[in-house]
Amino acid sequence: MPLPSFKTRSLKSGAATPARVIAFAYAVGIAIGTLLLMLPISKTGPGGASLIEAAFTTVSALCVTGLAVVDTATYWTGFGQGVILAEIAIGGFGIMAISTVVGIFFANKIGLKARLNAANESGLVGLGSMRSVLRRVAILTVSIEFVIGLLLFVRFVAGYAMDPAKAIWFSAFHSISAFNNAGFALYSDSLMSFVNDPYVQLPLHFAVILGSLGFPVIIEVSRVIRANLKLARSQNVIRRSRGWSLNTRVIVVGTAVLIVLPTVFFAVVEWSNPGTLASLSDGSKWLNAFSMAVQPRTAGFNSVDLSQAHPTSWLAMDILMFIGGASASTAGGIKIGTAAVLFFIVWTEIRGETAVNIGSRRLPRSIQRQALTIVLLAALAIGLATFYIMLVTDFGLDRILFEVISAFATVGLSTGITAAMPTSALIVLMALMFIGRVGPIVVASALANRNTHKHFEYPKEKPLIG
Repeated sequence: MPLPSFKTRSLKSGAATPARVIAFAYAVGIAIGTLLLMLPISKTGPGGASLIEAAFTTVSALCVTGLAVVDTATYWTGFGQGVILAEIAIGGFGIMAISTVVGIFFANKIGLKARLNAANESGLVGLGSMRSVLRRVAILTVSIEFVIGLLLFVRFVAGYAMDPAKAIWFSAFHSISAFNNAGFALYSDSLMSFVNDPYVQLPLHFAVILGSLGFPVIIEVSRVIRANLKLARSQNVIRRSRGWSLNTRVIVVGTAVLIVLPTVFFAVVEWSNPGTLASLSDGSKWLNAFSMAVQPRTAGFNSVDLSQAHPTSWLAMDILMFIGGASASTAGGIKIGTAAVLFFIVWTEIRGETAVNIGSRRLPRSIQRQALTIVLLAALAIGLATFYIMLVTDFGLDRILFEVISAFATVGLSTGITAAMPTSALIVLMALMFIGRVGPIVVASALANRNTHKHFEYPKEKPLIG
């Protein structure tokens, strides 16, 4: 008797899936931004920027990274800096999300495809509420950037006697760059001019932290706080307000741990380093240790000279950059949620348990597979890029690895070797920034020819492990 046949369902290779649309949208944005930065009006001095200078800057800005091959403060004109700022804002919020918001405000409606694309790009769940969610996200983004910009404006005018018009531009640029975790600055030394100034550093760090939390977490935390305040004011409330979701608890606790512990670590390691913290007062030492803990996840500003930091600090920053911030945020990296899932997978295996639990919640196997896939793809991309750049440059492994992880995690921190790299190495970094922003899973699915679903399973067999 012939064996039964099993049908499989596949997607056509040319189907316009959300992943492909997102990848294509970012590619188009990079092309447009590159052309704009190559215009003579974008560059100071005669002529226009070269193709590699314009392309690298565009990819870095649109992917909210911050790595640069030229000095943003002196190489680009006001027009060029405006283009960079627009790319940061678009890249941080998301090209598809921005197009959806435009449709909401001007047409008051969005189609199913637009909602699918925006949901896939931003990580915001709930297609039915996508209209209201994106509207709230847009308002929240503008509000946070305005408040941070206002604080910076007051400090620039009152503390540094900056011209009000210039102070408005500098405040807006740095607040948008900080909240979007981009790391571009209008100062040639990033934030090193403000190494002793908490009134400039702390608002920017606060913006970075908010941006790395992700919109779902910010929205949920604000909702719960409002509900609890309402509960406290009411005298006739019977039931308690709902608490935070598992995702929010993981992100908030993970963020706190990844700020407090590294702050102490960097303070201990760099306290007596004459190239970083040694010459500062005790208060400034803690301020800049805090900066060194916050910025690798994944903003890219630096208040001390990282090229003079201890290699141990570089390695610690590698880990922070690799982890990054929260999903559906402006941060890069494998994300805190992914790292948390991997930690609990290992913890469950060590304890000999069968189900992976976080608190009183069990993790689906699909989430575990996704976490493992993301980490392996990230490690593969970083490893291949590191191997290649080691072949074409004479820099040490620690500096190259730092640069590669910074590009993949869209951080923008550097030990000072970016501008000295050959063109081929810069192209590799550009590819890493693109992959890091769009996402390893999105890129892989965008390039895949087929997506087949099998309706049967093979027999189990266990290979030897360990």
